Amino acid sequence: MQLLRKLFYLASIFFAVMHAALGQTGSITATFTPNNTTSKTVTFKFTKPVFKFNNSHGYWVTNPRYGSRHINIQPNAGYGNTDAAFISISESANDFDLYSGTSNDSTSINFSNALYSVSAPKYDVQNPEANKPMKVHIVSFTPSEIVFTIKGQANRLMRSGYDAKGENGTINATAHFYREAKYDKSDVLPGCNCDATIYATVFDEENNIRTTSDCENALSQKVFDAVQKAFSPVLSKLNDHSLTTRAINISMIAGHTNIDVPVYDRAYCSSVNYHNSLTGVHAHKKYFSSDEKYGIQLNRGVSNDALGVTGSQLDNSRRQMAIFDSLSKLLEAKKITMAQYTKMGTAALIKLNSGAPDIKKLEVENHLYIYIIVNPENTIFTDVKIADKNYTSIQHKIKGASFEIFSGQVKDSDDSWLANRYNIYFGKYTTPSKGKAGAGFDAINTKAIYPTNGNKLSVYNVVIKMEGAKDLMDAVISNIDFTALQNLIVN
Repeated sequence: MQLLRKLFYLASIFFAVMHAALGQTGSITATFTPNNTTSKTVTFKFTKPVFKFNNSHGYWVTNPRYGSRHINIQPNAGYGNTDAAFISISESANDFDLYSGTSNDSTSINFSNALYSVSAPKYDVQNPEANKPMKVHIVSFTPSEIVFTIKGQANRLMRSGYDAKGENGTINATAHFYREAKYDKSDVLPGCNCDATIYATVFDEENNIRTTSDCENALSQKVFDAVQKAFSPVLSKLNDHSLTTRAINISMIAGHTNIDVPVYDRAYCSSVNYHNSLTGVHAHKKYFSSDEKYGIQLNRGVSNDALGVTGSQLDNSRRQMAIFDSLSKLLEAKKITMAQYTKMGTAALIKLNSGAPDIKKLEVENHLYIYIIVNPENTIFTDVKIADKNYTSIQHKIKGASFEIFSGQVKDSDDSWLANRYNIYFGKYTTPSKGKAGAGFDAINTKAIYPTNGNKLSVYNVVIKMEGAKDLMDAVISNIDFTALQNLIVN
């Protein structure tokens, strides 16, 4: 009983302390004193209650991997012309110097109000010995509390009107803020002893981006390696033109990650040097979907035979041009009428264009788009739009795949062509069925299936979507390393 009373007493103290801490208000007070004694001294005051962890306008963290500290303090959006502080720091030392206009763009300090903006002095490359910095000193840095001072040189600009050079002076500032002493976490990558803590060096809820955890980085790297390995044989074969007698231009679709680089065998849990270290603010609350997009575009040169460009046709074109030249001279000499000129010219054009190729058909028969989608979130990424049900089938040809959906190339009502479409599904999906997609297009619908309480950092489903030439599809399919993608999937 006495032990319970002690525990209750300690708990009461704990909650009282927590309540007091949460009741604190953080603040910055900064005074700018101009070198010109006739100018006005300006004081800025900026206050905030305890910051929540997911408040993009206030956080600080020490990244355990590199030891660097990341600080972001700013007012809420729409702060108006009130006193405000914009502070972004990415440094590992307790003391550092700061200038404006240098290469260290990750660290900046600015105070502003309706009239003035005060920041670090601009670095003068012409007279480096005369430069005097703004000095920042970190007094205390814990997950729940931060204290720092700002002293030294500063520059004040008028916020309205032209004031290119501004006014030099000194600044003296003290900052003291509080926040919730916790970090969000992602799931742990299965089979990996990785750090799931989200040490946000970037946290921007307005733009829906934040820094990833090591576990998220490891899975992203793992997905990149698998996609790269799966398509490496295809890219190498196409590059040496062994799949075709005509040159194929290979490029990554705009906005998609380049996988046409050397393959490296990285450790399963590797998160080092992953080039995309940002993800969605709430990414850890949903099943993993790759922040990188993977798409490959193949464009094949069209042969002269397909275009109908032959020596005889070129000669024919020259003859037609000679006919028009002669007709023009006859018309000018008034030896034929305009009606005769038009009739004979039209006949020459018809002869010139007879047997011209279907350019729209050549277009769809000489390109191929490939998309690799990890953990598709909705039917937009799994459905196949079809032009003709008679040219569509559900297939089971790819070893290890759940099924494939093929919709053959057909001519549309406006004389354009709809390219072949072919989706390959790995993982678990609902049974494909006829339905609609988009703005009422006929489609074969299916939806990815996920476990109710599955690990968020797991790959459950992968879709390869292709659109374009059937012969290029067949050549690509015969060279993809499907095993690399299948190995990603958790059963």
